[in-house]
Amino acid sequence: MNTRIIIHEVEKLQQKTVILALKFLGVIALLYTLYFCRTLLLPVLVAGFIALFSSPLVRFLAGHKIPHALASLIVVIILFFSLIFAFGFLIEPASQWLNNLPALGDKLAVQMDGLSESFNALKTTFLANKASDNTVANMIEGVMLSAFPIVAETTALLVMQIFSVFVITYFFLEYGDDLMRNLVKAQSSFGEKKKTVIIFQTVRDDISRYVLVISVINIGLGVATGIAMALLGVDDPLLWGALAAILNFAPYVGALLLTVILTGVGFIEFNSVAAALMVPGAFTVLNFIESQMVTPTVLGQRFNMNPLLVVLWMFAWGWVWGVIGLLIAIPLLVCFKILASHLNLIGGWINILDSEIARK
Repeated sequence: MNTRIIIHEVEKLQQKTVILALKFLGVIALLYTLYFCRTLLLPVLVAGFIALFSSPLVRFLAGHKIPHALASLIVVIILFFSLIFAFGFLIEPASQWLNNLPALGDKLAVQMDGLSESFNALKTTFLANKASDNTVANMIEGVMLSAFPIVAETTALLVMQIFSVFVITYFFLEYGDDLMRNLVKAQSSFGEKKKTVIIFQTVRDDISRYVLVISVINIGLGVATGIAMALLGVDDPLLWGALAAILNFAPYVGALLLTVILTGVGFIEFNSVAAALMVPGAFTVLNFIESQMVTPTVLGQRFNMNPLLVVLWMFAWGWVWGVIGLLIAIPLLVCFKILASHLNLIGGWINILDSEIARK
């Protein structure tokens, strides 16, 4: 009898081990598929979120006797030219700051004790004579020539993906509701039809509200950052305000990255350490007010999530899809939380997504 019990327990343990191994392999396969299909999936997901964000404007225009197809086209054209205008407006100051990056090393060497000797030693080593100058120049030229095809290919791919995003966004705006109605009709029972409609409306309304509110908050942070940089006397305050608004779509990580960038900007702009640190310090204060007071108050408990899981989630999507993955990670997490709550995908485990503030 005892032998049979032991064998039965061993078989159960083996079954659990096999199931766990299959789940682990399934996760690995899913991550590989997401990474391998990123050029296909990224434009679709980005276009879907843009369509959710801009669909209220389409409905507003359609409500004023503008044909739905024309309203969708107008919205896409507005978004496209807004992107072109923002890119053209910010590219020149951004390129100027990139050209100023070599001066940062010299600035830091002057400000920080002991760094000047290290930089001078490096200069003596690498720039001792004309021969070394030619060697360095040849190395740089070789790297640039080898990197040019890669940069050109990446730029062409990026342009194609941006164009694809706007095309797919139009079709989402124009035919998304029809697709949803057909999906509802395909359900077998009235209860399933009702549940599908509720899930769709909840996801659409919550994601639209989330993206709209976060966009307004981030624009407000960008405006405040631009004003602060202008008051501190930093050049191109609009550039830093725009960066603050864009990078804040990646909570914590984006703010940390911009703080590092503004630290370098401070040392380029000012000769004293105290004045230089005022630049990242001002942004840190503004970001603290936004992240700890404004955003939790405006979004409420429903969208409050555990910061640790948020950061881990962003790093995971950043590893899979790069910078764009970081920016769309939080809308994906919000969408997953809504679907999981309605479809009971992970049961009570959904509570681990809530923050401590939300539970209290």
